Amino acid sequence: MSHPTLAAIRFDDADVDSLLEQTVKTLVSQGHTVRGALQTRGETGGECHCADMDLHVIGQDRVFRISQPLGNGSRGCRLHPGALADCAAFLQAELDDNVDLLVLNRFGRGESEGRGFRDLIASALSKGIPVLTALRPTYCESWAAFGGELARDLPMTQSAVLEWFADTRTLCHAA
Repeated sequence: MSHPTLAAIRFDDADVDSLLEQTVKTLVSQGHTVRGALQTRGETGGECHCADMDLHVIGQDRVFRISQPLGNGSRGCRLHPGALADCAAFLQAELDDNVDLLVLNRFGRGESEGRGFRDLIASALSKGIPVLTALRPTYCESWAAFGGELARDLPMTQSAVLEWFADTRTLCHAA
């Protein structure tokens, strides 16, 4: 069996974005090269019931607004697929042999439907770059089907994430 080089932090309503941000800061402070995107949300208000969602590229002064205004009364998904595709293309250009970890804000609806960051994840794995993301219960079946034996679910603790990363790095260097 292959070592799981693809990991998702399971969460529901918890603040997984802060955990990802703190984990990235810890790994970068240890000298690791981390690429990817972290999500932030603006204030709720205006003509829509949801807050704006932005992806901040790790280590770059680049932000992609991945939400779109759908107007008053809207209850559908506000994700802007084109903006997410632009972010994925930007991140793809950043993947090279020196990257130790790719961190992506979510494996969600787009990835479950074959879009979003799915191709980027596959590209990183093909280059031997481990991938860390976050996962809501709604997408667990799609996650398992996509990741197979490469995928591992992690609890929402920084120690579990850092342990997974250390194990992945040890096994990758031993191969």
